[in-house]
Amino acid sequence: MTKPLTNPTLSPPLTDIWYFAAPSAEIRRGTMERRFYLGRPVVLGRTKDGRAFALHDVCAHRAAPLSAGRQVTEGGRECVECPYHGWRFEVETGTCAKIPALSEREDFATRKIRTPNYPIHEEKGLIWIYIPADIKKFEGEPVTPAPRLPDGIPGAAPKMVIHAHAEGPYDEAVIGLVDPAHTPFVHQQWFWRRPDGASEKTKDYEPTELGFRMKPHRPSSNGRAYKLIGGAATTEIEFRLPAMRLEIIRNEKYTILGLTNITPTEEGKSLITQMFFWDMPLLTMIKPFAYPLARTFLGQDGKILRQQNENIELENPKMLYAGDPDRLAQWYVKLKRTYGEMGGADFVNPLEPAILHWRT
Repeated sequence: MTKPLTNPTLSPPLTDIWYFAAPSAEIRRGTMERRFYLGRPVVLGRTKDGRAFALHDVCAHRAAPLSAGRQVTEGGRECVECPYHGWRFEVETGTCAKIPALSEREDFATRKIRTPNYPIHEEKGLIWIYIPADIKKFEGEPVTPAPRLPDGIPGAAPKMVIHAHAEGPYDEAVIGLVDPAHTPFVHQQWFWRRPDGASEKTKDYEPTELGFRMKPHRPSSNGRAYKLIGGAATTEIEFRLPAMRLEIIRNEKYTILGLTNITPTEEGKSLITQMFFWDMPLLTMIKPFAYPLARTFLGQDGKILRQQNENIELENPKMLYAGDPDRLAQWYVKLKRTYGEMGGADFVNPLEPAILHWRT
């Protein structure tokens, strides 16, 4: 989790909600990885028959990391075998299936022991993980449905995936997802709008189930990257708690989705993952050239967050908000606070439709 700060706009990441865990392609069949989500050690793996799973990466016996073990079959069920004493835990339930050192003479309730398991959802080449408030007490179902992409998104998996590491308060990383004013200054590249070319923008927003959405509109005339798709293109941008940004660009023939998620990993650290889905042949052709540009673009976000964090750690300043350009950041803080207070099952979006104005 992020460090406890006195700044009221900065708080630990939400629990009882789904986070982006990994692109499906990163977790191969029969493999396991030790990962951290909200500071919690998790063994994220995939069985030999292709099912993704996630267990608390701490053996219930002597706390060894299960991710350092191996996958085995016990009683017809796929299990993770602890590398320390060989205890075996079913990947789907976390139930202990075998304690090798026990004598057959002992009547020990092996199956009453378990290591907590995290709900997993996998679709469209994306793995999501549900993080309850207390994994050791969690036995029920997630209080919110698993994330799903909008209808009509092309492809079975993203065609481009880029990662960048961020340091500092999680809220500040997420605010970067919705902040329109930083882009011409942080992302100074030839294909993006520059500060000296700013123009007036008017955007129409509406609340959604877990966030807010900029209604479909014609892309900005000073955004060179948007001109690539051609035709009568429209773009719409949506934000969903806890940290998902979707930008869908469409014309008469093609659809492009830019999907960005920010996942809290270890204390004070996050992973920014940007992915693209498309059905436009030209983008497939230029992918080798576009990939380094996209990696640089995302890396610039990581760099400014690290620089910002140096001052936050030194002074813990109160963050200021100035008019409509910062309204989306305020909406995020309000949404997060409301979700934390009400809980996912009872969450009611507190936002109202609004038309915002700014210059970028």
